[in-house]
Amino acid sequence: MLTKDMHKQDVETFLHGKGDFVKMDYLNRYLKTMPPIEMRKFAYLKLAEVYLGKEMYIDAAGAFKNAAVNSVSFKEKQENFLKEGKAYISAGKFDSSDKAISRAMDEGNKKEKEDIYSDVLTYYRKEAEKLAKEPNKQNRLAGLYEKMLRLKFMDSEKDEFKEKLLALYERLGKVKEYKILKDLGRV
Repeated sequence: MLTKDMHKQDVETFLHGKGDFVKMDYLNRYLKTMPPIEMRKFAYLKLAEVYLGKEMYIDAAGAFKNAAVNSVSFKEKQENFLKEGKAYISAGKFDSSDKAISRAMDEGNKKEKEDIYSDVLTYYRKEAEKLAKEPNKQNRLAGLYEKMLRLKFMDSEKDEFKEKLLALYERLGKVKEYKILKDLGRV
């Protein structure tokens, strides 16, 4: 059993070889014992790692947010809020993602904000590539492309997204959305 006076290595050793859902249970119980702040952050990050492995993106985002709240330095807060935003992007929860990314940007200066935004745009591209390979997630891909059309990508990239979205609408049988995008040029 995990106790609140355990150190990182003790927790790692205890969790080694256990199944993912057992790890989730132990880590959640451990967090209820109110361990020291550094260990709480560690447990939330471990929990987020397990959630990501199981594609439980919303739960992972919540764990990253809690890790950010328990972080001491601004850089750690920024990184964890950014990871929260990326997890929400993977889940298709773009409003929540925007809020998390905004929190990450609040922790940085102008240069860091530009880096974060650039990183987010890159993540959107990677997520689109990943979803394009999965035939049962095409509806989520359509939502992702719709969001990408509203972001600050270059016009040539937006045209490419628009063409992909039109083809996707046609495959999914979304006639109304197809006509609107084709005629007006926006979703």
